[in-house]
Amino acid sequence: MTYQTGSIPIKYVSMLDEKRHIALFYEDKEYARLIEFWFLKIGLERGEDCIYATDEDSGSIVIKLLSYGISLDHFLSKRIRVYQISTITGDLETMLVSCKKEINRILTGVRSPYRIVARIVSDVSTIQGMSAEAELENLTHECFENFGGTIMCPYDFSKIEVTKKAEWIKSLYSSHHAVIYVPKSGEGGVICTC
Repeated sequence: MTYQTGSIPIKYVSMLDEKRHIALFYEDKEYARLIEFWFLKIGLERGEDCIYATDEDSGSIVIKLLSYGISLDHFLSKRIRVYQISTITGDLETMLVSCKKEINRILTGVRSPYRIVARIVSDVSTIQGMSAEAELENLTHECFENFGGTIMCPYDFSKIEVTKKAEWIKSLYSSHHAVIYVPKSGEGGVICTC
């Protein structure tokens, strides 16, 4: 594991030249969004397809991406797509089936190389949600070589179930190539786990 001290997460995202599975843990939502949007903007500049999937209203995300400087032409040419993820609930097996359907919907028609900002289980405030998301992260990482791009998985610290938070976050380190941390205080850092 390498910790890049003094490294701004934006700089790390700017220098990505090979596909990676990245976790983004944040306390500062606006700075995290800046990292996500910059990640996508760099991908678009490199000719990659980009996907932003969220539980937030997709229309408001499109407006934010446009105001960030993502060209309307990218939306019209479908080089960038925004999806609103449904809330996924139920037992672990039901959740995983629903998650796989969402993943298939998102990946339909995407061309490699691509960049994705997404987390399929939007509610990790419960142990059930954490379990389903951890299982998806492990499955994704195990077959990552078959993916045609880079994936960024954002996690808001304030919305993670508290009794298992530290243990769960630590387990996610092994299912990502890098972990970006963005504290309230600002800059943050990057831990490369590979």
